[in-house]
Amino acid sequence: MAIYTDTLVIGAGAAGLFAGLRAAEHGSVIVAEAGPDAGSPPPAWALHDYALPDVYYHRYTDLGTGQVMPQGRGLGGGSTVNSAAALRGQPWDYDGWDVPGWSWSDVLPALNAIESDQQFAGRPYHGDAGLIPITRLAPGPLDDAVFAWCGAAGYPAIEDHNEPGALGHAMWTTNRRDGGRWGTWAAVAPAARAAGAELRADTTATRLIFDGTRCTGAELTGPSGSEVVAAGRVIVCAGAYGTPELLLRSGIGPADVLAALDVAPVSVLDGVGANVMDHPWCLLNVDVRDAALIEARPVSGALLRYELDSTELDHTELDDTRIEHVEAEIFPWQVRPYDLSSPPATVAFTAALMAPRSRGRFTVTPSGPELRVGLLADDADAAHMVSIVRETAAMIEGLAKDGVVTIPDGAWWLAGDGTGLDDTVLNDTALATACRRVVGTYNHHSGTCRLGDPDAAGTVVAPDLSVLGTTGLFVADSSILPVIPRANTNLISMAIGYRAADLAI
Repeated sequence: MAIYTDTLVIGAGAAGLFAGLRAAEHGSVIVAEAGPDAGSPPPAWALHDYALPDVYYHRYTDLGTGQVMPQGRGLGGGSTVNSAAALRGQPWDYDGWDVPGWSWSDVLPALNAIESDQQFAGRPYHGDAGLIPITRLAPGPLDDAVFAWCGAAGYPAIEDHNEPGALGHAMWTTNRRDGGRWGTWAAVAPAARAAGAELRADTTATRLIFDGTRCTGAELTGPSGSEVVAAGRVIVCAGAYGTPELLLRSGIGPADVLAALDVAPVSVLDGVGANVMDHPWCLLNVDVRDAALIEARPVSGALLRYELDSTELDHTELDDTRIEHVEAEIFPWQVRPYDLSSPPATVAFTAALMAPRSRGRFTVTPSGPELRVGLLADDADAAHMVSIVRETAAMIEGLAKDGVVTIPDGAWWLAGDGTGLDDTVLNDTALATACRRVVGTYNHHSGTCRLGDPDAAGTVVAPDLSVLGTTGLFVADSSILPVIPRANTNLISMAIGYRAADLAI
């Protein structure tokens, strides 16, 4: 006889733990998580380390580039393995989705509800009672040098990167407590357990179970073997790749994929696995002259956000709506916390495109998952990245002239004899080629089960988070994002999970 629960949440990550916590207000809840649970409160290494044991990651490979695309695994999911970046994006991100119930004014209450802002809680666009502490750390010497360059270059200083419409330079907005990463494992898991949610770690959902088109539960495999958990509703929060994989293996997705998998179709939806999005970044590695400059603030330091001047770029084939708000980020971070073999003086200056147009695809074949992210596949994205890398190179050159950093011989973005300051940045064509060669993932995977108008092609999830063509089945994680916000996906994933109980129950 199957175990029954009112709500079954699949995935205990940034979204899933919030979904489980709030669902517990309405009845019994089981939250199934494929990864481990190392205890509550989390051990110190889970809060302060950035290169976690391998068991805390799902690793997918981009077949187009061979790059590994990691995803968080275990309690907290991505919020356990990330850098605790806590940006929301801009109001026009959400308004631009044009999905009823998902405008900026609709999403803001959830963003406020999950947070307790340590500096600006009294402002109407911040919360003061949520479980996630939001703070800005004090700058270190390298941050001060970056801010000085930004001011001289004409970029405004701002107080808060999460103020609606804010652009300029300030310290990162971050979810930390006592210097450690305070994601949903630390902040939400204890509250979910106290509310009555049963958290089952090391437990994988192998398939969803249907009675016709009604989802009635899932088959789970855990430490005690396989069992069926029947549920009044199922909320899938397994992440940008885990969620579409589970849907496809359960009969929801494109007809040809289901046929190849020999899975009987429950709901034929071409959008499952399509619309893969990520923010592309290019890393310009340099060395600080004094390692203490970066050791004073190895993570969550200076951040510059700005919009590209579209008049400087060639957009002859783009209409006006495609060149609005092309936002960029530039920021430095010490490499060593993420790669223990790196010298302590090595700093990556990141050039990130926050409004990408490129799209990829995720699918499942009889041989396993296949992922093609397509970073910088769109020529406009490559042109935008060239502009951002040029600005990052200008920042680095200014800091080098001031004696703050040294540029390595043969830096990938420079042309010349490899002697550093006398070299010049590559021309646009060569730099675009170089950017496409070195581009990597910001680890903001999203979009594979797109939220939208149920009558629109490619939609997978309706505005109430229900999966089209089914009843009793919902998705609530970064996979639903119609267009990736101009921000890290940490906070919006939490907010989606928070909203799931309001919409799905």
